[in-house]
Amino acid sequence: MRVLVTGATGFVGHHVVRSLSDAGHRILGMSRSPVRTPRLVGLDLCAYQMGDPLPRKVTEWLPEAVVHLAWEGIPDFSRQRCMRNVDDQTGFLQSALELPSVSRIVAVGSCNEYGATLGRSSGSVEVAPDGDFGRAKVSIHRMLRTGCAEARVGLTWFRLFYVYGPGQRRESLIPSVLHQLASGDSPVVEQPDAAKDFVFVSDVADAFERAVRSTSVHDVIDLGFGRLRRVQEVVDAAVAGSDLPSQPSGGLSRPPEDGLWASLDAARDVLGWRPTTGLVEGIRLTRVALSSSPA
Repeated sequence: MRVLVTGATGFVGHHVVRSLSDAGHRILGMSRSPVRTPRLVGLDLCAYQMGDPLPRKVTEWLPEAVVHLAWEGIPDFSRQRCMRNVDDQTGFLQSALELPSVSRIVAVGSCNEYGATLGRSSGSVEVAPDGDFGRAKVSIHRMLRTGCAEARVGLTWFRLFYVYGPGQRRESLIPSVLHQLASGDSPVVEQPDAAKDFVFVSDVADAFERAVRSTSVHDVIDLGFGRLRRVQEVVDAAVAGSDLPSQPSGGLSRPPEDGLWASLDAARDVLGWRPTTGLVEGIRLTRVALSSSPA
């Protein structure tokens, strides 16, 4: 299948491209910096700034599926940046829906769409985000639902939980902890008792590939590991795999159910997907990748 991928040079995008390539798809990646992406079998690249007209290379290539991952300005999630992303991405997606060859769009949402909800996620279309980023994602999703229905294009909207793994920004939790450990320092983190649902990036990429080739009718699918982990648990797992002596983390008052975790029902029922990489193994793989990458 010919698959157009936006954000192909990003953290999640690189892994999705690899998963699609391994499955035999032909890929046209779109990125502001296409020269930075390692070449993979079946991958072609073109430069694209979100909000610009579709390049001729795209319209002539006639993609059959679109995987939309791009988000401009990470880690800037200010209201102004979010509003600009909504405008630019809406324009791109409307143009993509006008391509007669496109039969499926797979796009990335966020658990932030659920706002202050606690407990197991609902997978509901109707949500109540309480931040600019969550509201922006909801706006893009609503536009896509309407546009895909009118164009009779299949839609998968993945609400990602806390994705981690090789290639993630150094400032993110797990890379930050691993870099501190590599320097011989005891990790310092904010909110050690916060509870989140961490999912390894290769598992997420596998779900995207399954959605591209799926013929099922579906929309919202939550992607996480399906359980909560305290930030301190992540630190302890990273320390246990390092040369730094483990120390008791102390009492944590926040109960592990005081957070939001992903329901995996839709991913299992629609895509036959489940995460296979546990936290300890995921941290190990991330550490190996960091140790083999340039400083």
